[in-house]
Amino acid sequence: MEQGKVETQKLFDAVLPLAKEFLLENEEFFPFGEIMKPNGEQVNLSVSNGEERPSSSELIDLLKNHYIESAQTGEIIASALVYDVRVKGADSIAVDLDHVSGYSVTVIVPYELTETELLIGEMFTMKGKNAVFK
Repeated sequence: MEQGKVETQKLFDAVLPLAKEFLLENEEFFPFGEIMKPNGEQVNLSVSNGEERPSSSELIDLLKNHYIESAQTGEIIASALVYDVRVKGADSIAVDLDHVSGYSVTVIVPYELTETELLIGEMFTMKGKNAVFK
């Protein structure tokens, strides 16, 4: 389980700066992710359904399904799924982290976007859904 925490932390450390950058540049972002292969290589992922303004839930499902297929074939050992959400009335970055060891957590990063900067609130975690590695 400790290995799962360490490896998913590497994914989290890679995706959070990207989400912040997207928010600062565009005031929003489409769901995206990052996976870790068995050799430790990390790969950033985004998906499209061909629409200019796709629904976030559809993109989340596309990414999640890709992760599940990749997990079943042993192509990945960890995944991060990043999306914008409102939690307790606050805009937040959510990062679903899953690992082949069974480690699964969702990190919530509240934020406030002002005219000039992105203010980050206190992060907290919730038990993950363990949806990728079954």
